[in-house]
Amino acid sequence: MIQKKVRFLITLLIISQLLLAACTTIVPTDTQPEEPTLAGKTATPTNTQESAENTVPTATPFPTIAITDKLLKGLDITVRHPFFDESDEFNKLVRDFNLNNLWGIHVTGVASGGTVGLANDLKDGLVDDDLVIGMGTDLLAAPPDTQLLALDNYARDSKFGVTGFFDARSPFSEFAPKFGERVHYTIPLAYNAGILLYNQGWAEELGFASIPTSRDDLLSLAQAAKDANLVDANYYNNGTGGLYLSQTPLSAQSWYRSYGGEFGTQDGAFVPQPEPLLASFNFLKSAFDANQSWVGVEPTSYRYFSDRYAVITEGTLESLPFQAAYQQSGNFQDTWTTLSYIGSDGESYLVLEPLAFSVQRSDQNSELAAWIFANWLMEPAQQARLVEIHGLWPSTGDPTSIASEYASTHPYWAAALESDPIITVVPEDANWASVRLVFQDAYQRIFNLDSEYFINILEVFGQTTQINQEQRP
Repeated sequence: MIQKKVRFLITLLIISQLLLAACTTIVPTDTQPEEPTLAGKTATPTNTQESAENTVPTATPFPTIAITDKLLKGLDITVRHPFFDESDEFNKLVRDFNLNNLWGIHVTGVASGGTVGLANDLKDGLVDDDLVIGMGTDLLAAPPDTQLLALDNYARDSKFGVTGFFDARSPFSEFAPKFGERVHYTIPLAYNAGILLYNQGWAEELGFASIPTSRDDLLSLAQAAKDANLVDANYYNNGTGGLYLSQTPLSAQSWYRSYGGEFGTQDGAFVPQPEPLLASFNFLKSAFDANQSWVGVEPTSYRYFSDRYAVITEGTLESLPFQAAYQQSGNFQDTWTTLSYIGSDGESYLVLEPLAFSVQRSDQNSELAAWIFANWLMEPAQQARLVEIHGLWPSTGDPTSIASEYASTHPYWAAALESDPIITVVPEDANWASVRLVFQDAYQRIFNLDSEYFINILEVFGQTTQINQEQRP
């Protein structure tokens, strides 16, 4: 009789434990949840062995995230993003997550005025949201009181990790984050690229049936376009027609890289290589002096390109939706496409700047909820929807595969990848937010200087980057 009672009690206990587990556990774990490593944003990752041993999270084959059905239920978090012009579309994305996520998380989107506006908000300490989407270098360069979560343990989680989203066949596969080798405070969502916009219809009228594959080809086309504008009925376009210089940070970095320049650092500071920097200076200055390139008074090149003031313009992926709108409403309905920057010996180059996300430190549940939403954004379906919002290339795979419908209706969008260019992603470094501006300033100065003084720009470049690094808080 006693043995029967004991067996009955044991059976009852086992059944109750199974019922409790079935009701509450969503993600099984064989160990206690491991809290992700936390670090201040100003801690710049280094490659030293001592730093790696102290800060890189330890790899584990077990899940690091454990969630019960009530842990995050009703939790409100905010996501700061730069999609002001497309905030309605982003809010639709957020709404779908709120309606369908299994954990009852509620996300609210907060828009800044574009990537530049968000960078300024970060500098001013106005961003206290749980998840932040912005340019990667801007996130890393935020003030020291903005504390970011180290994301490696989350990223490697067997259930909620992101390593499986990065396709090895992607043109960007070599830039996929290698979690565990160093600390990651940001993870790329997409890439903006420095590109050239090419008016194919006008070029064909000028006798150029194929796209330029060398700098000489580019200058010949620019000269022909300039000559055509000199003899047409429009007096106001005289002196135009050739390459339009946007003088942006991304165009400056692209010209430097197209001459073989590297973005490596020396003793923790970036110093440009003299030969490619000066060679690109001389090319641009020579073309400018020959009126084969020019700088406009309007802040953007959209009208200039649409109205045949420029047969080629410097641009970015971010600018393509605006250019497309001008093309549809302009006087000329030219066919157009995009090119990578032209290098030597038939090579071409693309410089990419990542749009990334980061999780700000708060409480453990809010951090986890922010990560789950960010993880959801990395899924292919959401990556395709995000392309409609930001117009950039998804970081996780081939853009034409992930966003096939967008690529089909916007054939110029991924055309710059067709030349199999040499691709470079700018350094994931807090200092690069200022280095890119020094690049811009350097390339703006060459048009008002004789070439003999270009060496002085190189000297000032190194001094400026060093001062900026020393003055970072």
